[in-house]
Formats: sequence, C-alpha cells, structure tokens
Amino acid sequence: MRYIFSICVVVLGLCGNAFARKQQPTPGYTVSGVVTDSTSGETVVGAAVYITKDSVSKPLRGAITNKFGFFSIPNIADGTYILNVSLIGYKKQRVPIVVSGKTKRIDVSIVSQARLAQQVTVTADKETPTSTISTVTVTPQFIQQMPSLGGEVDVFRVLQLLPGVKSASEISSGLYVRGGSPDQNLTLLDGVIVYNPSHLGGFLSTFNSDALKDIKLIKGGFPAEYGGRLSSVLDLTMREGTKEKISGTAGISLIASRAMVEGPINKESTFMISGRRMYLDVLLAMLSPASRDETPTYYFYDLNAKVNYKLGENDRLFVSGYFGKDVLAEPKRERDQGSTFGIDWGNSTANIRWMHIHSDEVFTNFSAIYTDYSFNTSFGEHNPNTSSDFTFSTLSQIRDYMARGELQYFPAAEHRIKAGFETILHKFTANASDSLAPNSNELIFRATTKNAFEGALYVQDEWDATENLTTNLGGRLYYFNQGNYFQFEPRLSAAYSLTPESRINASFAMAHQFLHLIVRNDIALPTDLWFPSTETVKPSRSIQGTLGYETTLNDNEYKLSVEAYYKDMRNLYEYRDTANFSLGLPLESQFTVGLGEAYGAEVFLNKQVGSFTGWIGYTLSWTKRYFDELNNGKPFYPRYDRRHDISIALTYRIGESWELGATWVYGTGQAYTMPTGVYVIPNYPNNGLFGDRIRYDYSERNGYRLPAFHKMDLNFMHSFSWFKLPWQVSINIYNAYNHKNPFAQYIATEYDNTTQSSKKVVKQITLFPLIPTFGLSVKF
Repeated sequence: MRYIFSICVVVLGLCGNAFARKQQPTPGYTVSGVVTDSTSGETVVGAAVYITKDSVSKPLRGAITNKFGFFSIPNIADGTYILNVSLIGYKKQRVPIVVSGKTKRIDVSIVSQARLAQQVTVTADKETPTSTISTVTVTPQFIQQMPSLGGEVDVFRVLQLLPGVKSASEISSGLYVRGGSPDQNLTLLDGVIVYNPSHLGGFLSTFNSDALKDIKLIKGGFPAEYGGRLSSVLDLTMREGTKEKISGTAGISLIASRAMVEGPINKESTFMISGRRMYLDVLLAMLSPASRDETPTYYFYDLNAKVNYKLGENDRLFVSGYFGKDVLAEPKRERDQGSTFGIDWGNSTANIRWMHIHSDEVFTNFSAIYTDYSFNTSFGEHNPNTSSDFTFSTLSQIRDYMARGELQYFPAAEHRIKAGFETILHKFTANASDSLAPNSNELIFRATTKNAFEGALYVQDEWDATENLTTNLGGRLYYFNQGNYFQFEPRLSAAYSLTPESRINASFAMAHQFLHLIVRNDIALPTDLWFPSTETVKPSRSIQGTLGYETTLNDNEYKLSVEAYYKDMRNLYEYRDTANFSLGLPLESQFTVGLGEAYGAEVFLNKQVGSFTGWIGYTLSWTKRYFDELNNGKPFYPRYDRRHDISIALTYRIGESWELGATWVYGTGQAYTMPTGVYVIPNYPNNGLFGDRIRYDYSERNGYRLPAFHKMDLNFMHSFSWFKLPWQVSINIYNAYNHKNPFAQYIATEYDNTTQSSKKVVKQITLFPLIPTFGLSVKF
C-alpha cells in the first residue's frame, strides 16, 4: 500500500501545482471553441487544433477536441495568429484570429473530404502530441471498405485485424486483446456499458456501422477515466444527426437489411435513427413445409437512436439508446418429438447526457444511464414412454442504473486535467439448473439474485513536463459493496519525443474487475453467466505495462510502431471440472480461481495517405493460465493463445467509381483438448432414455494445436448514380483461394472392409470455402 499512497500524493501534488499555477498571473489568454462538420453540423472528435504565428511557422500551442468537439488553448499572448484545425479525412482549415485583452471563443467548421482515402489513424501524430498509448482509431467509412462474409460489414471483424487483437475462431467476432477474454473488454456505446456486443452467437457484433461516428480501441495503459475491466477499452460514439436536411442510407446484404435516417428537428436540434434486421426466418418461411419443419428459427434485430438538443451557446443535451435481440428456437419437427431448445439474448440501453461549457477553461458533462442485458438458454428432452425428462437451463441478467459526471479543466498550457465520478447500482440474476429425474416432473433448481453498488472516483493530469516529454498521471479509486472492497488503481503513461518524427512511450496500469463472466466449457452450448464479486469471489485484478517506439516516415505517409507488453492477471474464475448443477448448490461453490499472464510484442506499419492505404500488423505473443484445480494444476494455454499472427488490410481507389478492399490473415493453430481414449458405460443411466453412454479420456487441457489458419478476403465496390441517387454495390469474396481452414478436430471410427476391422482416426471440421456475396446500398 505504500507505493499506492505515494502515487496518490504525487497525483494530488501535480493537480495542486496546476491549480496553484492558475492563481498566478498568466502571460496571456485562452482560445477555445467547438469544431463541427460543415455539412452535418456534428461535433468532430479528435481534431488537432493548434496556433501558429503564420502559415509556415511551428505550432506555438495546441489541443485535441474531446468527445463533444470542445478544445481549449490557454496562455496565448496578445497578437495576430492563425488557428489551424486538421483531421485526416477533412480539409485543413486555417482561421486568422486576433487575441487582444481577453479570452477568445471561436467555433470552427471543417469540410469533409469524401475522396480522401485515409480512414485509419493511430493516436497520435506529430501535429497532435498526446501521451495516450496503445490507442487505435478507426472510422466507419474504412470499415465499410473492408471485405465481409455475407456482405454485412462488421466493426469487430476489422478490429480483429489489428496487432494484439485475436479472434476465438472463424465464426467469432469476439475480441481477445493482449491475452484477455472478451468479458475483460470495457465496451461502451455513447458511454453505456454493452455486456454482450454480438449477434449470431458471436458471428457479428451488435454495432451497425451506419449509426457510428467514432470508434476507438485502447489496448493497454488506459487512462484513469476508464475502469471496471482488465484488458482493453472499446469506446464507440453514435452519430448525432445532420443539421442540413433529412437524409439517410439503406442497404441489403445476404445476412440482413438495414436503414439509417437523420436530419434536423429544428434549427438547434438533430436526430438519428438506425435499424437492422436479419431476415433468415422470413426466407425460411418461403420454403416447403417439410424444409420449414426441419430448420431452426433464428433472427436478430437492433435499433440505434439519438437526439441532439442545443440548449444554448454553451449547453447541449444528448438522448441516445440502443435495443437489440437475438432469438433461436428448435425446428417444429423436434418440438413435436419432445426435444426443445431455445436461446435468446439482448441488450437495451438509454442515456441522457448534458454537456456544459462553463468557461474557456472548464468543461463538464453529466449522464444518467440505464442498461439491461439478459441471456437465456433452455434445452430439454421428453420421453413419453418412460415419463423421463432431461432439462438444462441458464439465466444471466444484469440491470444497471448509473450516474456519471466528468470535469475537464485547462488551468495552464502544460496541464489538461480530468476528474470525475461513477455510481452504478447492479441488479444480477444468475440461474443454472440441470435435471435428470426419472418418473418425476420436479426440476432441481437454485437461483441466485444479488444487488451490488459500485462507485468510483478518478483524476488524471496530462502534463507537458518538458518540450519533449508528455505524461498522463492519474488514479482511480473504487468501492464495491459486495465484500466491502476498496481498490485503488494507479495509471501512468509517458511519451518522449526523440525527434519531430519519432518518440518512445511507456505505460503502467492497474485495473480491477468486479463482474465475472463464467463460461461452461464441458458442453458445446452458449451458457455464459455473469456473476458479481462477493466475499468469497474476489475481484479480478491485472497489472500491465507497455514499452514502445513509433515514428513517421516519408513525410507522414507511413507510421511505424513497435510495442512490447506484459500483463499479470489474478483472481480469474472458471467452472470446476466437477461442477454439478443438479444439487441445488450456490453457483459460487462451482467456481475455481486461478492466475493468468500474457506477454508479447506487436509491429504495426500504417500507410496513412493517398489512394492506396492500409496496414500490416504482426503479433508475437504468449497467454497462459494457472489453476490448481484444472489440468492437474499444470499451466495451460487458453484456446485463443496463438504464437504468431499476421494481418494485412488494404484499400485502393481505382478512378472515381471503384474501390478495392483486401485482407489477408495468418495465425498459429489454436490450442484445443484432444480425446485420447474412449470407454462405454452400458445402459446409463439405466432408464431407457439414453442407453449406452460413450465417455472419453482427454489430453491435458488445450494440449494440442490445430493446423495454422490463413485466408484472403476481397471486396470490390462500385459507385454509380441511378434515379438521381448515389448507389454502391459491393462484391465480397470470402476465402478467395479456398483454403480449408480447421475449425475443430475430433475422433472418428473408420471401418476397413478389407481387414474387417475398425480404427480410430482424427478428422477435421472446416467451415467456409470460397464464398462470393454481394451488398447494395443507397444514400438519399
């Protein structure tokens, strides 16, 4: 605790020093304002705003616009200057300003360059110095240029191409960031936690790119304003709606159809609404009765909505929400025969956020948030001849009521301070049951319902310590009432400029997670349960550090970064191998606790400008788990551990109407557990329901690896005009060279007619061959 106390003192000392400096006479005045898109009127996030004496001189001072487009540049002396605003994808704006005897408020509109091919940046470049480390920003426009399976572009599929981010399998859109599991990612949509950001059992993410404005992934060293998860932060911001006129886009793909409409409500307010639905169930209804009876019912839908009210020159009110649901049910024929299964899950969120500019140096925003997530599964079999029932069911539900506030303060040119609070009331319901009761309809069941309160305070100071050194020093204090936990999390990052084009950076972060996603690995069904920390279930904890180097090449055309990381994780939970859900035991008694570590290095080469853009990424990594009660106490690799990962993502504009997107990935084979022996239990459980049961002996957990995975995907996009509207058709080719990638391996019995004997062989399951698909969209 001594080093934690010391860090607290340092943080408070820095903040106190900043406030003390503010009380001293300042050599100048503050220039502040809001940057907006000239067409839509939406605020622009992450724009570089800096002041120069003329068009060729070096920047004197600068700032980065926050989530609401606000910037503040203090200590500008009287004089005539040029205010420069730049962001890749927009035309650089230069505005002459005069500072004379008072602070200067100036709002700037910048013009989007739709033809500019670059859509991906790594925070930050030489014009926008910041100490935020391991951060990648991707625009929805770039995502829409990437190849996709089924013609449905997906945010998570593109993020999986980044170094340090892995997928669990070819059909999973889950993000495994630097050795962490998907539940260890803090996923925020307009500041609201999304607990399960996936459709189609993980095949697609829940985020419709048409509804998004900004996508930011922080892979490590995240600042104190973020907390509650161990591994990463995915911060997504929804569009606010255009002020120009009612407009929108609509599209159709092999998987789903979608539409987005936005526009002004009045001169001061705008709206955006976006919806998407999978229509597989509609297509199946057109099949013959026999085909319909044998096909499961599945569909998903999601809805995004946002309203932006301008209450005054310094006040805005944002109201946003998301609603999505997936439903899967058994075929009619199986239901008629006594077999049932059903899975449904969904997220609902609502957020009211008030933004207020108090002065040129003080900015606040406050939010009231509601979120609801539920995941339900049920499987059963009824045998009318023996009156025997087998059922298995789970329920995982979380409802959150949250209040959040943040203050941003710019006391001096060298300091940018953020401080805030969060309070969350969690309501958990977690049930799991497993029954096999001959001649009885009684279901053995144990339900767990818990309420928990979570509170947090944080402060951070981004400080330009010298001309070449920028640091972000902060801390986050947590309280969780279940178990009466108080936890402090120090956060520190620093960047030192070696030259105007290159810098080294480092970060240290401690993080705690009070909510645990417990995954049942003994059956191939989605049975994940969220469970809060208690007196016996300790909060998970991670300590992570990074060290990196980055440079720009060829006059900022390329950016190269190399980063090494190490992450230590404690209090990780899984089900015991002997977990039994049919005894009415408390769920926490079925858990076992262990440790984890992850370490590796990443290389990222990003071409930033021109008609030909994209990146090449490479990751060398190790991820291990240590559980005394799993794998006989021996260390093991989780499924998503892969030693080598290579990814290439490229876009190329051909003339005025054609674009090509291409991706290629290579990854070491995934770890898996192989059956090594087989035996038979006759007449188990001796009630005529199952008959003989086959049991397998297994290798060490994840002791084998599948063959390496690699594939290429292509996307051709053509823009044209029809009925005076801009259309775009895309042709996607998934797995372009038709490589048979392994999804799983299993033991099978083969019979040899010649020798009249049988033998066990290993067989491989592959999923997707070469698949051409298309998509069509129109703007109006």
